[in-house]
Amino acid sequence: MKLRNLFLALVSLAMLSSCDMMKEDEDLTNCGLFVTFKYDYNLQRSDMFGDHVGGVTLYVFDSNGRFVRSYEDNDIPAMGRMLDGEYVHAMQILDLPDGNYRLIALANQKSYDETLTTPGAKYRRATLATGDDNQNLKVTLDREDPVGGANPMVSNVAPLDTLWHGMTGAEPIQVRNNGKSVAHISMVRDTKMLTVSLHNLDEDKRADIDTGDFDYFIVDNNGRLAYNNNLLPDDDLVYTPFHKWNTYATNSAGTVTEATAHAGLTFNRLIWSEDPDKNATLIIRNKETGDEVAAINLTDALAQGRNAYDAYAYSRQEYLDRSYDYYLDFFIKNDVWQYAEVRINVLSWTHRIQNVNLK
Repeated sequence: MKLRNLFLALVSLAMLSSCDMMKEDEDLTNCGLFVTFKYDYNLQRSDMFGDHVGGVTLYVFDSNGRFVRSYEDNDIPAMGRMLDGEYVHAMQILDLPDGNYRLIALANQKSYDETLTTPGAKYRRATLATGDDNQNLKVTLDREDPVGGANPMVSNVAPLDTLWHGMTGAEPIQVRNNGKSVAHISMVRDTKMLTVSLHNLDEDKRADIDTGDFDYFIVDNNGRLAYNNNLLPDDDLVYTPFHKWNTYATNSAGTVTEATAHAGLTFNRLIWSEDPDKNATLIIRNKETGDEVAAINLTDALAQGRNAYDAYAYSRQEYLDRSYDYYLDFFIKNDVWQYAEVRINVLSWTHRIQNVNLK
């Protein structure tokens, strides 16, 4: 009997997980679940997670899509480490029971709590309880209550704090506490920036254009995101500039020869559709007359920038998801746009869009 008890004790000792033994020695380099994060789904095709992201939250679901718990890390530099011979930003998790898991990550330029204290509209995440379905993880962009039948507006007192989304693939991640497992998450940036510039082609008005004379609107029903980053049904939201300014060109005598009116807008993820009525619209309106200077299918116009990257053969949607900093120049005459140019500054590339509505 004593020999049998000794044998059982030895078996039990052998069955202790290597992680449990390592925890005693505080050597955890080969323990638990390592979740690596990258933000290389961009036009630069370079990992910019460490430079752009300020805080990340990881949501853990079981193999049936039921919420287990979440983890948050707001010290991104401290996440940097060597893992399997590669420098990565990784979160190490030691307290998950053995099982198969699906992972979803949301990130911002700051910690999530800090984003909620800053001015302007917020991306608000649903609060999950243990056992909730992953479809309960939704993100809703703040909007002001509509007045007099108007569309709800997204506050423009500050740019939107950038939102990123990422998730593991179709196969669940196996976690076994007798060793190390690794999961990889590639983030997609949802928040976009657009700079609109107006140039007057009328000879006698080239120096007189002023951004204060115009209203700028982006209209799109893209303010609610599902757990998988798809858009959920929503009202048409109105985005307006957080910043408007003018720039001037002068001659040798210091006289202004040409002015350009600019507006900067931030907005949520764009989804391209073959149906133009389902795409975002950009509207520019003369404040004094109320006339529309321009109304353009914004999603389709911006997606044409993919032609600057022919070597990668991006689809419209992939280009829109990889890109986040857009430039549109409108050239107007008699307060009507004649043509617009999609511009990519880093490539000195432009593409002209003619106003086909002109007669």
